[in-house]
Amino acid sequence: MDVQEALDPLYHLERFGIKLGLDNIRQLLGLLGNPQEGLRAVHVTGTNGKGSVSATVASALQKAGHRVGLYTSPHLIRFNERIQVDGLPIPDEVILRLWEGIQPAMRQMDGERTVNRPTFFEVTTAMAFQYFREREVDVAAIEVGMGGRFDATNVLDGRVAVITRVGLEHTEHLGRTVDRIAREKAGIIKPASRAVTVDQEALPVIEARCRDLGAPLTVVGRDVTVERLSQGLSGQRLRVRGPFGELEVATPLAGSFQVENVGLAVAALAEFRKTGVDIPDAAIVSGVAATRWPARLQKVRDEPLVVVDGAHNGPAAAALASAYAELFPGKKCLLVTGILADKDLASMAASLGPLAARVIACHPKSHRAYHAEEVASAFRRYAPTEVAPAVADAVDRALAESAKDDLVLITGSIYTAGEALEHLGVRL
Repeated sequence: MDVQEALDPLYHLERFGIKLGLDNIRQLLGLLGNPQEGLRAVHVTGTNGKGSVSATVASALQKAGHRVGLYTSPHLIRFNERIQVDGLPIPDEVILRLWEGIQPAMRQMDGERTVNRPTFFEVTTAMAFQYFREREVDVAAIEVGMGGRFDATNVLDGRVAVITRVGLEHTEHLGRTVDRIAREKAGIIKPASRAVTVDQEALPVIEARCRDLGAPLTVVGRDVTVERLSQGLSGQRLRVRGPFGELEVATPLAGSFQVENVGLAVAALAEFRKTGVDIPDAAIVSGVAATRWPARLQKVRDEPLVVVDGAHNGPAAAALASAYAELFPGKKCLLVTGILADKDLASMAASLGPLAARVIACHPKSHRAYHAEEVASAFRRYAPTEVAPAVADAVDRALAESAKDDLVLITGSIYTAGEALEHLGVRL
């Protein structure tokens, strides 16, 4: 049986929604022997950039000779992407074995009280920790699912806690101001943590948390500076300076927003090194260069040029628009977009719409997505807009209607990006 079909019952857990709190995950992990205990981790939260920072950290740790776990979400095409060791996704047969092995613990919890039924993310997190224990990983980069304080991953005592730039997202769960959201995200900072963040509106909240716990804090943009030396769609060269000295690195990740992410990753690695983890400078340089993180301003085809980006909320759309203007000054695109219904559609349209000569709105395969016509309505004030029933249809239409020197930009959601990559036959 295909593992994706076998995991239908796991995906079905999503119907129970988001359940913030640590009681369930602690009980589940306890029944599994607490596989998370003793894991040396860099724990990453924030509104955007979490995955890029986590992937860069994991790549450098692998170059340093460690066995490295990487846990991220959501996936682009296959569930396996979420859980990796040394850059390789968890094999199908291991997913099936772990999923079967976790059933008794789930039944016990469900039998006690229905409210104790683990959620999709709790189960996936438990499976990741089990796999990391089985593979005896030395270190791990762990991306928060949502928030921080009550996220299932926060059973960890991360040696380094990273908070990327904080913006308004998931306000129904995390709070309706940047400060409130930052307080939730700062919950991953523990008394034994070393913290890393960026100079931003939410910095006073993060600084207060660090003062209360006595956790040392490094701020990119204040203590660490990043200078861009060159840029292009194939990547960029950066000079990073901080208390650790000066490093010149080349990242394959394009876009101005990645400058900050690379700075955060380098600073986090320098702080991780202070906890006794061996990470030579050469490993940081080679690890940054070897980072693979698909659907981040990813060029997937020429003639026409096709670029796929997973920008999935208002701040990410604004960052994408800024990077696009730098990379393609004055050039309009044919925009393919599908957006989830819990995102700020108006702000995303305001950022992305002006980039487009024409828009094809579509509906990714998610019950959480806006209908294509709703997306089209938001974009019509900026450019001529049409509707396609699905992502694959929108991509085919965009390619058929484009000239060789046109640019097709596919974005709006990780789901949209993943479906487009799969349809185009891009191997991750």
